[in-house]
Amino acid sequence: MHRIRASPLTGPADPTKLPVLLMHGLMGSSADWILIGPEESLPYLLADRGHDVWLGNARGNRYSRNHTYLPVEEFEFWDFSFHEIGYYDLPAMVDHVLSRTGQTQLQYVGHSQGTTIFFVLNSLRPEYNRKFRLMQALAPAVFLSHLQDPFLRFLAQHASVALQFVNSLGLYELKPFPEEMLRLTKALCPDFYSRALCLDAMHTMMGNKYHHMSHLGFPMAMHHLPAGCSLKQIAHFGQEVISGHFRPYDFGSEENRRRYTGNDAPPDYDLKKVTVPVVVFYGLADQLTHPNDVRKLEGRLPNLVALNQLPNATFNHMDFLVAGDVKDTLYDSIIGNVEQT
Repeated sequence: MHRIRASPLTGPADPTKLPVLLMHGLMGSSADWILIGPEESLPYLLADRGHDVWLGNARGNRYSRNHTYLPVEEFEFWDFSFHEIGYYDLPAMVDHVLSRTGQTQLQYVGHSQGTTIFFVLNSLRPEYNRKFRLMQALAPAVFLSHLQDPFLRFLAQHASVALQFVNSLGLYELKPFPEEMLRLTKALCPDFYSRALCLDAMHTMMGNKYHHMSHLGFPMAMHHLPAGCSLKQIAHFGQEVISGHFRPYDFGSEENRRRYTGNDAPPDYDLKKVTVPVVVFYGLADQLTHPNDVRKLEGRLPNLVALNQLPNATFNHMDFLVAGDVKDTLYDSIIGNVEQT
């Protein structure tokens, strides 16, 4: 985890304010939250207002590649999806933050998979609901059946079979971009916005066109994304796209019956057990977490405080992190919610 416990503007964090924990999305890291610099990034804005800010990292990314006894090259190290991150890792982070700060509750902000793991945790371990004052969900990746991008949908349709194949070759992770790739990108796209090929490549990877990206957004994103993840994480999201369910990993009917008390399919996560107050923000142009899927989530949450559609019709999935206008469009509202609860 990374921590911002003071600001050059306001000094040390105010101990009377609740700590804020932020969790990134799939293939991301804690760096995702600060790509657009100290004047606009949410963690710095929160720190400037006296908050103790904690940035989590999902297992398997560039900051979380260690284990007490499992070698990082072995299958056992990578045999996890967002289920394990939500069930084991997120509560460990929550407890660590509360222990270090002496608080009994914290504020939570998640983007994409950062929302997925929150709902996994609080549906399966409902005693953790009392440890969150408010959850703010940015582009919640819970129901995914309306994913639009044809390339990503094709991957989703073949994710489980592909996972078995690549695992047989000894490939278990999506690695961070090596330094050589970054140098090649810089050579091919020194002035990124003038190169149509570079823009098209980014749109293919990220799901749609990005009209609002900060001038720092792409260069910084290329240095930090992807930050690495388990291929099983990607396969699990692929299953969610095809099944339309929000549920644990589907191992096939025979193994499912062994793991899930005789059921041919995994049981759905029970979102009725998520009693934390939740505020949702979503974008109309988000092809990864489609508005229709967000509204499906709306109907399942027992304590939804607000469902906020971002006003610009072209706001997309990564705009929550890298849009040039994201402070005015989104972050001021998030900070307001943190300080009103």
